[in-house]
Amino acid sequence: MTIHQLNTKAKLRSPAPELKIKIVESEDERLKAMLVRAIVYMHEQQCPYSEEFDLNDHTSTQIIGMTADDEPVLTARIRYFNGFAKIERLAIRSEYRGNGYGHSLLSFILQLCRQKGFTRFYLHAQARLQPFYEGYGFQAAGGDFAFSDHEYVEMVLNDVEHVVQPSLHIGNRPMMLNRPENNLHQIGPLEHRASVMACPATL
Repeated sequence: MTIHQLNTKAKLRSPAPELKIKIVESEDERLKAMLVRAIVYMHEQQCPYSEEFDLNDHTSTQIIGMTADDEPVLTARIRYFNGFAKIERLAIRSEYRGNGYGHSLLSFILQLCRQKGFTRFYLHAQARLQPFYEGYGFQAAGGDFAFSDHEYVEMVLNDVEHVVQPSLHIGNRPMMLNRPENNLHQIGPLEHRASVMACPATL
């Protein structure tokens, strides 16, 4: 499986479809992410529309996973707070489950947040999925609670390894902070233009 730009690969049972996981970059991808959530949460889990689409989508980083022919498979979103990243709305269409995509999705999210300098992660896990998150080092915090007719557990992951903070680029590599979210390790469009302007014309 290829994870878009984050160099993470997962071993899947054949013949699992090739999957690309990336940050939403267009209205088409955004619509596909919303459709996956509607299928999983509204249709499958009977969550009301007003609770599933809770006014936080416009301030979140949306994630989409699609097959090679752009069929939407999975989604999630991330919200950023002072000191931690909150992982929300992980959803995989039922016909694609059992292929390791959940692991690939969570790995993608954690790596993306670490690139932004986060070392503390927080989520609300459905009680039945608590063991899945514990496998990544998440631990239960606080008491159980419920919403949308499902039992949830607060879970927190604290990284012990140091991650490079983006603030280190301030005063050093300012153009790094202009790069597109999906391509942090590649020269961005503004850097291409800066390179051209830095080269004097040859007559």
